[in-house]
Order: sequence, then C-alpha cells, then structure tokens
Amino acid sequence: MFDLIKKYAQPLNVYVGIALVLGITYIGQIPKKATFYANTLIGRLALFWLTVIIADTYSWVYALLMALFAVLLIAVSPRTLAEGFQGNTDLKVVTQKKRWMVEELLKENPIGIEDDTVKTSAIQDNSNSTNSTNSSK
Repeated sequence: MFDLIKKYAQPLNVYVGIALVLGITYIGQIPKKATFYANTLIGRLALFWLTVIIADTYSWVYALLMALFAVLLIAVSPRTLAEGFQGNTDLKVVTQKKRWMVEELLKENPIGIEDDTVKTSAIQDNSNSTNSTNSSK
C-alpha cells in the first residue's frame, strides 16, 4: 500500500503546484459568490488552515503560493453579495417609437429602462476665500 502511495505522490505534488499557479493566474475568473464566502470568517479560517496543511504536506514554496492565492482571493472578493446599484429601481417599459441617437448607432432595442430621471446638484465650494474678480466700469 505504501508503494502505491509513494508511486502517485510525485504526480499529485505536480498537480497541486499546477492548480495553485492556475488559481493565482485566473483569480478574476472565480465566481463572485465563491470569493464572497472566502472573505467570511469561516472562509478565512479555511484558507489559513489550507495554507498550513499545504506547508506541512508539500513545501514552503507551495505554502507561499497558497498564501498568495488566499490574499488575492480575499482582495478580489466583493464586500457585499448584492449586485448593481442599491436602492429601489423600477423597471419601466419603453413605449417610444423614436429611439435615441446612441441606440440607433449601436443598434439597440431596449425593452425597459431603470432610471428615466437623473438628480444632479451644483458643485459647492466650502472655502472662505473669494477668488472672483469683478470689473466695475
């Protein structure tokens, strides 16, 4: 039995190294839901213990790669699981026959629109100095 384990230990060692390198390389392709759970307390503890287990089982190089993977995974994780803008957005059906110029150029046919009004406010200057020049002619 030990001979069989020793026989397949080296390929498994290589596969773990390849998996770590691919995980670090394609960190942005990991689904947001998985990265969100990796950023929770339980996920961070699991990443820590997985790093310790890899360091004990394989080598310090693989432990360093696992630590880098864990840090990158936590760095790209979303802080909340909600997507898009917060607030109450009502979907309104587009009934206009005339499309906007941008929609015609990009050949878009929107079915609905979330925001049809935009709230803006003027820029406020909170400084006490007056930098305006008035001409009195």
